[in-house]
Amino acid sequence: MQTYPALRHLLLIVVSLTLVACNRQELNSTRAPQAKADPNMVKLSSQACAIAKITSFPVTSQSAISQIETTGEIKADENRVFHINSIVAGRIVKDNVTLGKVIRQGDELAVIQNLDVAKTYGQYIHEAHQNEVDIEQTKAKLDLANKTVDRLNRLNKEGIVAEKDYLTAQNQQKLLQIELTGHKEHSQHIKSEAKALLAAYGVDLGDKDHRFIDPSKIETNSPLISPRSGVVIIKNITVGDVVNPTQPLYVVADLSQVWLDITIYDKDLEKIKEGEAVVFHSDSLPGLMFTGQISYIQPSSGDATRTFLARAVLPNPHFILKPGMFGQVKITSTNASQYPYLPDAAIQRFGNESFVFVDQGNNLYEKRHIELADRFGDGYLVKAGITPGERVVGSGSFKLKSELLKSQIGNED
Repeated sequence: MQTYPALRHLLLIVVSLTLVACNRQELNSTRAPQAKADPNMVKLSSQACAIAKITSFPVTSQSAISQIETTGEIKADENRVFHINSIVAGRIVKDNVTLGKVIRQGDELAVIQNLDVAKTYGQYIHEAHQNEVDIEQTKAKLDLANKTVDRLNRLNKEGIVAEKDYLTAQNQQKLLQIELTGHKEHSQHIKSEAKALLAAYGVDLGDKDHRFIDPSKIETNSPLISPRSGVVIIKNITVGDVVNPTQPLYVVADLSQVWLDITIYDKDLEKIKEGEAVVFHSDSLPGLMFTGQISYIQPSSGDATRTFLARAVLPNPHFILKPGMFGQVKITSTNASQYPYLPDAAIQRFGNESFVFVDQGNNLYEKRHIELADRFGDGYLVKAGITPGERVVGSGSFKLKSELLKSQIGNED
């Protein structure tokens, strides 16, 4: 059988290649295994680092500052809410107040028909008149006693009247003088008592003397005066109503300072504390911001919503904020603990993992897994994975990420 030269040449090449492959396999099996490279380390040349513009910086620490955004409602400060009652029963004959009106201390809110005013006037006139009669009678008795003492004094000097009678007359004279002084003082007491009683009803007696008061024109009305300034938030009367001392006629709130009741969710409760700054704004007051501080945090939710209440006190000198207003609230929370801080440029992500490259020197960089905390400025606070003082790559970290991924892909191949 004849063999073609070309075919014979091809067979020789195949046999040669097979022998070479077997020899290589035999050689590799006799070599010591090489150490596997650390998959988290990236080594670049100085030229590659310069081209990628890789720079590193030391990690610093920051306090954890976060902002919580939620909602809140304006309410009257209950420590500044007071009730105004009538101290007597009577009928409302005049009402000067509308709901929501700003009232000042000393303003006349209403007028109540008060029979006690008439009784006080009548009693004052009666007692003052009776005391005046008593004064005149005592003056007459004292005048007679003075004349008797003078007469007995002359007779005693002449030895006609016993000294005992003279001394008795003198004693009677002194008693009448004391009685007259008492009546005069009583007249002042009667007037002072009447002024005090009428003042309690809002009526000013002034310097009126009982002799100039016309009994047919005695006042029967009692004005209701505001004891403090504020805004009327509840009104319970109209003209013609019969009121009594147990019924609050007006509820007034001093709104120069108000409460902001803030909704706090369970996840944010541990982040806030008393004294932290609060900013409130409402769509009903566009462009206006109101600031205050948290003064109270509810210790329990009290219902199934698992929401809590925090309260801030807001100054409101111009009464712009009204009870019932809703709005948005921002709470700035500062944690005393210090955390490592990394800017966005240093943080790389792949899948669900966040990591940085730690500069180990000599163009060697270590990939380090990190656990991010709250966002802060243009970066993040870090819970774990890095410590302040370590040098991490900022500019050029994306290049290192690319090199790391290429090497991992190559190893898999």
